[in-house]
Amino acid sequence: MEIREAVPDDNDVLKKLQAKCPQGTDLIVSVVNTPDFFARAKAYESYKVYVACEGDTIIASSACALRNALVKGKLSRVGYSFQTFVHPNHRKKNLAKRLLQNMEDDLIQNGAVLVYGLIMERNLPSIKLVESLGFKLHRKLVMPGLIIRKEVATPSGENIRSVRTDDLTNVAKLLNETWQNHDLYEPASADILARFISRTPKFSMENLLVLENRGEILACLGFWDWSKVMKLTLQSLNLKMKTISRLLFITRVLPKVLKPGDELNQIMLISIGYKEPSHLAILIRYINNIAFKKGIKQIFCISERKHPMLNSLEGFIRISTNISLYVKPLKDNLKLHEAPVFVDGIDM
Repeated sequence: MEIREAVPDDNDVLKKLQAKCPQGTDLIVSVVNTPDFFARAKAYESYKVYVACEGDTIIASSACALRNALVKGKLSRVGYSFQTFVHPNHRKKNLAKRLLQNMEDDLIQNGAVLVYGLIMERNLPSIKLVESLGFKLHRKLVMPGLIIRKEVATPSGENIRSVRTDDLTNVAKLLNETWQNHDLYEPASADILARFISRTPKFSMENLLVLENRGEILACLGFWDWSKVMKLTLQSLNLKMKTISRLLFITRVLPKVLKPGDELNQIMLISIGYKEPSHLAILIRYINNIAFKKGIKQIFCISERKHPMLNSLEGFIRISTNISLYVKPLKDNLKLHEAPVFVDGIDM
């Protein structure tokens, strides 16, 4: 068995393999990167996709990103592990473990001080895997899913518009003020924002909104349409989710009961900055209306469980998912303290 870095010619094979590896517990969902398998990873400035091969056949894959982030107040290199999957016929062969160990070796060689990953609640196989590799549960986060069911009122007289190039310095300043005391946050600059916008598939300056008052930017908020980079198709629901779906249909929150085969069109909120949660709430309501017109059913974000940002979601019907943040130090004696953490929406 060989482990190597994936190349563009692997695109079609990786998409077919990914389709055979649905994920989730309450909702079992097929996730296939589209139209290019590598589009999901291109949101990161530095990334690698690894594949495990048996002969000429790809039987497993894993991806990681390498980026700058604050760790205990110091700017450091960190790794993020995501999208690990193994062909159903080749499980229980330690392929995922070997891929992650290979990733860890590469990250250490490139100066990473830690690697982290996000795991949805009750995903016991993934939890068992990362814990066997020395990852520790660092924090339990929450991913609220806002149900899009109608257009909502937005305050009149508010200046909401897409960001312009000459805004980027002030937007970066606002982002830094919002998240400067959070571990895993990468301090922003106009140049860093411009590079992120230009490299991220299906994301542009039109997708990054600002709320402005008398020349001052009070909030900024980006929306990344997952359906443009990942096709999510519902495979099955457990009894709990079937019951919730029926209740939401009966109360006219959802136009229909969810069923296998439904495509899930969703938006992830990113580049979140604000002076006050009330300022952010205005932009979220504005994006709700954009999503409604596009037929998108849910908006997601991710945060600490009691973060002030969550106050901006009041008035929405939401279904929250618990997310576990697992961290493994790659340097001796490194340990994250109790500071709040920042997790970018692109990580999901």
